[in-house]
Amino acid sequence: MKLISLLKSALGQWLLRSELRRFRQRWLRLGRLSWRHMVDHLIPHQRNNYHPHALKHRVLLGYSVFLILLKVLAIILPVALPSSSLFSSSITSQNIVDLTNQTRKNLNLRELAVNAKLAQAAEAKAEDIITNQYFSHTSPSGVTPWDWLGQAGYDYLYAGENLAVHYTSAEAVAEGWLASPTHRANIVSPRYTEIGVGVLSGSFEGADSTIVVQMFGQPVSAAEPVGASPQVTAAPKSAAEETKPSPTSGKVAAAEVKAVPSSSPQASPKNDLSKISLPPVIYEESLKIKPQGEAYDVRLVVTGATGVTAQLGSQSIILTRQGPSDVWQGLVQYEQSEVSTSGEQLSVVAWAKDGSATTKPLAWVAPQVKTQQLYTFNEGSDKYAKFFGGLLTVHNLNDSVRQFYLYFMVFLGAALLLNIFIKIRVQYPSVINHTLLVIALALFLIII
Repeated sequence: MKLISLLKSALGQWLLRSELRRFRQRWLRLGRLSWRHMVDHLIPHQRNNYHPHALKHRVLLGYSVFLILLKVLAIILPVALPSSSLFSSSITSQNIVDLTNQTRKNLNLRELAVNAKLAQAAEAKAEDIITNQYFSHTSPSGVTPWDWLGQAGYDYLYAGENLAVHYTSAEAVAEGWLASPTHRANIVSPRYTEIGVGVLSGSFEGADSTIVVQMFGQPVSAAEPVGASPQVTAAPKSAAEETKPSPTSGKVAAAEVKAVPSSSPQASPKNDLSKISLPPVIYEESLKIKPQGEAYDVRLVVTGATGVTAQLGSQSIILTRQGPSDVWQGLVQYEQSEVSTSGEQLSVVAWAKDGSATTKPLAWVAPQVKTQQLYTFNEGSDKYAKFFGGLLTVHNLNDSVRQFYLYFMVFLGAALLLNIFIKIRVQYPSVINHTLLVIALALFLIII
């Protein structure tokens, strides 16, 4: 029995060694064949008549056709697939969270964790906006973002809120927020560790739209008390906020909370300048801008000011106080030829009794382009489309195609240099010219 076992073991080892030898030989043959094909395709030598296969005229023609078809595909796919555009993704809570964390990742900031209570508060706020038809951090009944957090049972040390409406893709929402300094400050704040997003579709301002509420927070630890009531700092509104809603226009609003006493234009007493001179307070949330031809009707609340001016580019217009109230209004004229197509900053200067001034930028206005076209930030907006339940993820197709063209130009240029310098005495001018023409085509397709 032992002898039989030894024979079987020896036979098994011999068969195994034989199989390993055959396997090794097959891979060696495959490697030699692959190397030979690579040399034939890239290196000029006697076997390929000093004309690499990669630079054959029919192959170069195939390159050209492929490059053109790829560009056509990049152009028509977003139109042919509007529901899953390769340039944008649908407005969902997860997409908004992903885009926000992509921004933070780009800046080497810690990504935010999704908190169920923050999401609950955001969803409740979105539902209240649809129900009561308002677009503000404070509801008509006086409910603040921090009240929604309290109702959801979220105890915070810091918290913030971003709002958006009338956008048609998650990327457009993210770009709109990143275009505003205050919204962006919320998104990239290192104080926040958690996030919750509420998304709700419904009829708003006479149109079917989607409300997006984004809430940030840092929960309170046992050693850190919440502190007093929060102070809200509102973001500047854009000129698009006062236009009629449409599928291509959106508006945003942002607020940040700190653990300090609160103040608001409704609750603050008016300053008695005869007794004390306090700096004027410009309430950004009260800003209303209405385009009127080559002018903007500007209206906002400023307390404690003896005079208010609005500045747009080189234009400076004095605003008029509306009766005894703290509402200031005026028509800011501009020459369209003098305003940059990329937009101009609208700022307000409020003057105190002692001659000091408070200046605050409030909005970007762009009379020659739509507001969304003005903002083309790439940071934090890693665009992608997911197919087949997320099995396939395609990032910004246009950028990927341009990158492919660049790599292709490097490959073809390297192949051409090898062809020229390895056997410099044997050259085919038609091959060199055809190759340079294909490289020029790739460069042209990158530019357009």
